[in-house]
Amino acid sequence: MCANKSLSKNIDDNINELVSKFKECPDVINKKLILKDGRKGCFFYLKGFINIDLIQRDFVKPMLSMDIENIPDKEILDYLPLLDTSLEYDIDATVKSVLNGKIIFLMDKLNYVIICGLIDAEKRSITEPENEKNVRGPHEGFIESLDTNIAMLRRKIKNENLKFNTITLGNETKQTVAVAYIDGIANPKLLSTLINKISKINTDGLLAIGYIEQYITDSPNSPFPQYLATERADKVVSSLLEGRLVILMDGTPFALIAPVSFWSFIQALDDYSTKWMLGSFIRYIRIISVVISMTLPALYISATAFQYYLVPLNLLIPLAISRTEVAFPPVVEALTMEFTIEIIREASIRLPTYISTTIGVAGGIIIGQAAVNAGIVSSLFIIVVAVTAMASYVIPVYDFGLALRLVRFLFLMFASFFGIIGVLVGSVFIISHLLSLESLGQPYFSPIIPFKKDDIKDTVVRAPLSFMKIRPHISLPLKKKRGGK
Repeated sequence: MCANKSLSKNIDDNINELVSKFKECPDVINKKLILKDGRKGCFFYLKGFINIDLIQRDFVKPMLSMDIENIPDKEILDYLPLLDTSLEYDIDATVKSVLNGKIIFLMDKLNYVIICGLIDAEKRSITEPENEKNVRGPHEGFIESLDTNIAMLRRKIKNENLKFNTITLGNETKQTVAVAYIDGIANPKLLSTLINKISKINTDGLLAIGYIEQYITDSPNSPFPQYLATERADKVVSSLLEGRLVILMDGTPFALIAPVSFWSFIQALDDYSTKWMLGSFIRYIRIISVVISMTLPALYISATAFQYYLVPLNLLIPLAISRTEVAFPPVVEALTMEFTIEIIREASIRLPTYISTTIGVAGGIIIGQAAVNAGIVSSLFIIVVAVTAMASYVIPVYDFGLALRLVRFLFLMFASFFGIIGVLVGSVFIISHLLSLESLGQPYFSPIIPFKKDDIKDTVVRAPLSFMKIRPHISLPLKKKRGGK
């Protein structure tokens, strides 16, 4: 492996070296000038990243008026009215600084460059996440700027124990990834495990934080997410206070939280902003919605194709009448409508907002009514599909809802072959699979299995806040008691 190349005291050699590095990079600007003592100087910077007015006032002007020849190297930064300045002697590090949006200044007879950070790149304003609405909590979410996201967390946790361990990933993109944790609460072994997993990622670049999730997940072949993705800063703060670890990446508004359990995906910040009875009630609705989303169409197939004797008589007669007008068996009916609903759902996501609402409502009503009139599906199954679709929208985490949509098709296939027995076998299979999963080495179905009585207060039931004095065991926190000194 070749050693890093150092800068020369000849400015022309340094300029030629940098120009060759930035060949065919029209966004990299270089500006030559003459200093006060007559020696040559040159600026390099990335167009679109630099605040020109500030640079000219606080960097260029002081450099032009400075008597550099009589200033020792170690003191030169003291004469600049800027905080983010440094010296660099290495060519590759200099190139990296320019690509990171900083401005560099070379001078003749000096084998180093002055690096100044006055980055002023365009970025999106802070808004509420579209897919994670809440009623009583903060209405701000992460953006694509890592520095802004870190500042947002720092504003909410005013504590020197909030730490960020940074890692550079992407052989070509050189992206910065930060692992956030609270020192003294987060478990060092889990932190070390997570950092090792991330450091081993070897790829050209990462376009989204989901790439990291796929590289470091314990069970990559499972449809269920083992890391919780969120755009909400308040959800990240809550997780940090519980001793969990958070992964942030420059260029994406999402963060990954670990370790998490099955119950983490049916929890929302609004559960804790209201009284415990109301929070528990909403959580019951979500759990029932999870079951409905996975099994209701499969139960319909079981009742109409196999175990029709399980249906009450007053409901069986209308069901039989509606089935006589359908030309296809129940499994074809179910698969046809489920695929249609999935197509409408994906179309509504990809289309512009003002069109997607119309497509979703009009498409669902028109296609459903036309399918009933054409004898493709029964009117009762339209109700089943509508209830199933609404139940899937109740899930607060998109990735988890997507996994349930896939599992629903597996239940449909089991039910089409074995009826209610297939639904039961599928349920056992799914539960067994959930029990085998881990999130950052911790049991996915905790605190039910293995049983942790203190953590039960925040699973199916959301106990009063005064009862939840112990941090979740899944994160293995160093300080188990909340608020403890």
